[in-house]
Amino acid sequence: MMSLLRNNMKMKNIFLAIIVLFLFQQVTCQQKPEDYLKAMSQLQMENYDSSLHYFNKAIAVNSSDYTAIFNRGMLYYAMSEFPAASKDFRLVNKRFPGKASLMLSKTEAKLNHLDIAIKYLREHLESNYKIPEKEILLDPDFNKLEGTLEWKKLWREKEWYRPNEIELQEARYLMNTEEHLEALNALQALEKQGSNRSLIFQYKAEIYLHTGNKKAAMEELTKSIKSDYRNLEALNLRANMYYEQDEFEDALSDCKNILRQNPASFEHYILSAKLKNELNDYDGALKDMNTYLELFPAAHNSFYETGNIHFAQGRYLNAIASYNRALGLYEGNANYYYARGRAYAATGTHKYAERDFSMSLDLDPLSADTWYAKGLTDMELGHREKACFDFRKAMQYGIFEARDYIEELCK
Repeated sequence: MMSLLRNNMKMKNIFLAIIVLFLFQQVTCQQKPEDYLKAMSQLQMENYDSSLHYFNKAIAVNSSDYTAIFNRGMLYYAMSEFPAASKDFRLVNKRFPGKASLMLSKTEAKLNHLDIAIKYLREHLESNYKIPEKEILLDPDFNKLEGTLEWKKLWREKEWYRPNEIELQEARYLMNTEEHLEALNALQALEKQGSNRSLIFQYKAEIYLHTGNKKAAMEELTKSIKSDYRNLEALNLRANMYYEQDEFEDALSDCKNILRQNPASFEHYILSAKLKNELNDYDGALKDMNTYLELFPAAHNSFYETGNIHFAQGRYLNAIASYNRALGLYEGNANYYYARGRAYAATGTHKYAERDFSMSLDLDPLSADTWYAKGLTDMELGHREKACFDFRKAMQYGIFEARDYIEELCK
């Protein structure tokens, strides 16, 4: 199966499936079945045979689950099983005209059905779901079409993109080339025209975030979401901004909104758990992490976050067990050693704590928190000279509370 991963475009096609989920409104506010989530998690881990197995199970239970059918088509496409992919995309397109036309065009091109590929590409360009022109023209899956007379006729047939759509694409290009002032001016002009408002507000927010104006970014994201609550990227950006600003309840509200619309947005189970942990909803936090761990049992970061939840509850032995799992899967993260060291220190096992803090500092020698924690541990162990060294380092890197220990111990 690894031969399927020879180019980035193919992987882009695979994960486009996840992005397209929000287009299928019948799944909004519904919990997707377990088999579907397993299929999507296996797809994300590139376990294609296992992913196909779970897609088939999910669709067998609900033959009208067009989100699952579309994503199974994406999987078949990645596996180069183009007839099967075409069948799934046709089922989706029959129920939702235009939503799978682009993938049908790409699939028929792979099957050398060039006339049919042009037909579906025209259908895509006539739909409300068309992607930017540049993405089509640069897509290597259309290489076979580009030299044909039908391709040239298609693009001469008419202007497929309205002026405001072209201007929005140009604004996005300016953003990508970091010409932020020009992009912002273009977006403000487009805003006055009254179309694509949610996307325009989102783009403006991204510019403000890039330039450090967080207040303006938050205002634009809120306008973007009010214009279209299905704009998952705007919701994601705002949820993370709320989290960074310690506005945990607002962040959790956005996170829940994302998961209602796209239950396969797996990273938001982790974010939800972090937020619930901050809000002292430990049972809810653990439930989210268990959901994630069931789908990604080898995800070391999820064991780390689970350990943090146990630590916040005062369940230090459970926390240590979770940190052990995280480190068993990945030993290269300084935070994992620091976290386990804190848990050992909380149980009074200072020798083990000191060892973990030392391991953490080997990986991240500039961590003020770790130097400070190691100083406290060395003090408990009676290692006065080491503790003095640790506290001086902690103060050097920004923890001024260490001064009191230096004055007390290091005369």
